[in-house]
Amino acid sequence: MRTRHFSSLALAFSVVATASFVVGSELTWHQDYNMAYRQASRQERLLLVAFAPADPPFRLPEDAGPVLRECMLVHVATDRDGPAREQAERLLQATAFRPLRADGGLAVINLKYDGPQHGHVIRTLPRADALASATRVVQLIDYVHRKLGPEVRTDGFGLRWHTTYAAAYREADKLGKPLLIAVDSDTHRFTPDLALADQLRNVVLARLHIDECQRLLTNSGMRKFHGAPGIGLLEQHGGGVRTDADNSNRISATTTDTVAASSPPTQRQVTHVIPSRLITKQGVSTMLAMAVGESDNIAAPEWHDDYHQARQAAERERKMLLIAVDGEEEGQRYEPRRHSLPLLHGYVCLRQSARVEYPTRRGPVRRLFQFRDFQPLREQPGLVVYDFTDPDAEHYGDVVSAMPYKYLGPNPGNRVFSEAEREHAFMLLEPNTLTQRTLTWAIRVSKGHGGNQRLRSADGQPCDARMAGALRNSVLQCSYGCGHHAGGLSGGEIASPGPGDDIVDGALNMVRIWRGSPPHYGMMVRFHRRFGYDMHPSNSRHWYGTGRF
Repeated sequence: MRTRHFSSLALAFSVVATASFVVGSELTWHQDYNMAYRQASRQERLLLVAFAPADPPFRLPEDAGPVLRECMLVHVATDRDGPAREQAERLLQATAFRPLRADGGLAVINLKYDGPQHGHVIRTLPRADALASATRVVQLIDYVHRKLGPEVRTDGFGLRWHTTYAAAYREADKLGKPLLIAVDSDTHRFTPDLALADQLRNVVLARLHIDECQRLLTNSGMRKFHGAPGIGLLEQHGGGVRTDADNSNRISATTTDTVAASSPPTQRQVTHVIPSRLITKQGVSTMLAMAVGESDNIAAPEWHDDYHQARQAAERERKMLLIAVDGEEEGQRYEPRRHSLPLLHGYVCLRQSARVEYPTRRGPVRRLFQFRDFQPLREQPGLVVYDFTDPDAEHYGDVVSAMPYKYLGPNPGNRVFSEAEREHAFMLLEPNTLTQRTLTWAIRVSKGHGGNQRLRSADGQPCDARMAGALRNSVLQCSYGCGHHAGGLSGGEIASPGPGDDIVDGALNMVRIWRGSPPHYGMMVRFHRRFGYDMHPSNSRHWYGTGRF
């Protein structure tokens, strides 16, 4: 006999109505709280309570349907008159529902899992958040399953998702398979379709929430996530980009405190990371095909050949636009490395010749390099990236990267890591301004003292406040005409000039100067959970830069 622990929420209110209404074509919302509570208890399901006006009926995004079908749904109208209104107000006065008193929202009651929290409200979600994002609704329910449910959950495709990193790692070692980790947030959730589900059966799966795995993500082997949601693949033997510092990028099952000391001392390397902003079906499929050696499923990205069409596609799809500006000489054509393919699928890609001409608004035609957006390349073949991901961002529609090919090719000096890692770091750059992304890239690809020492100061998350402070101090240095320290938010700051032939050369030279100064180097080589890097030009061949931590 299973023991039941009922709270005061059970059978506390009389029946309001006996009908139900349907959202979409599959989800049925009951209007009788008591009846829904009893049915959820008998069927051992979670009870999702929605407090919202009756007209219009409460609607949730339809793509939340697969998770919502696991719950019993009940709608409590907050705007009815008479006894129904009085009963709804009494229900909202219950201590567990008080966070929703103002505008209503969602609450999850645990009637599925036995234990002290059976019959209790586990979590609530304000109505505005629930209506704005289906992902928030899904994560509300996922939270309950993670906290109270088993370590392995099976989704609608029959895929087994571990809820702890350690258990997933052990199973991957036992089966000799790659390990895929999905790091979700309240606004981003990796959701495979039927085609991807077939490929995902070849790997061990773990689904984590970013708020609950911060310690894991700060481990040196997991820092390619840069503290952001996305998916990552851990392999035991290479298969991805091999860095000059592979030993520091390896991660074991004992990374977190969730594993006993007797766990086997195995090692895996994070070979692929796709941030949530770059996740596409084709990109994930390509990554999985690489992991298991299915060369037939490795897809090359689609390349547009017209600037205007590619730009419209990027704006429509809310993606970054990557333009490969190719020259005519050997080595002046962009050929993406194999490891970059999963990330490239998250961009809208355009290939152009350096000689291509487009008409201006006033009529005359001009070569690509003559347009202002392409001037940071200094007439060198290279990659240009526009950002169309967030219409509210200040840099929306701007060029946010200008990378001549020579900095992605054979070692250009300045003690940088391999060609593959430089290209990979370029593809992973977060949405920011041209100067912020360029200096951040220079930090991430530059070596410290010693053969394979990494500079860890940009391994964390870019911080808007620190970025803004870095820009202010860089502009101040330009006005003074010399290096200047204004002090960071926590007293950590590095600042100096950086001469160079172009913006990338200036950033790499800035890092070289900091590497030669012990105080600057000490800040640059240390890991910071939040960082800000930015630079500002003082003239066409000189920049001033700042890092704040």
